[in-house]
Amino acid sequence: MKPYLTPLKATALALCIALFACNAPTESTLPTSSGFSPEDGPVYFGSEASVQLVKDIDAAWAAEDMEQLASFFADTCVFDWYDGNRYEGPEGFIGRIMADTLDNDWDFQWAYSVDANLDEAGDWVHAGFDVVSSKDSVEVEHAWFQEWYYIEGGKVLYWYNMKGTRPN
Repeated sequence: MKPYLTPLKATALALCIALFACNAPTESTLPTSSGFSPEDGPVYFGSEASVQLVKDIDAAWAAEDMEQLASFFADTCVFDWYDGNRYEGPEGFIGRIMADTLDNDWDFQWAYSVDANLDEAGDWVHAGFDVVSSKDSVEVEHAWFQEWYYIEGGKVLYWYNMKGTRPN
């Protein structure tokens, strides 16, 4: 009597299972939210456009193009700095960074966008930077900066940062 499952049939069966049972997830099967937000609901993925805006801010800052940098912020934007100071409007923010007496070199480590309410405009971008500050070519401080940007209509309306120093 011949075996029911020959090597050829077994291979064909395994191939069929692999092809049909292991489909890549589709957009509709991927999770679109997780966690919770201050609005008592889940947190959703935000827009890539908001992440790109933060990348553009970083590029303008690195190029020391303050006019371009100012263009990314709403006139009424509020900036809460890690040291407790608050700056209002692009001019206040740029005045703060121009008053910095340290030379800062940074590595833009990450950025992602989240949205707590899909029914309302705007989303948040969380970005992280590894920063080495020096004065007269001597390293003064090594720190991680985490920043949150609230973006609506292609402009930053609110921005704040947090700073964690690291051993030199």
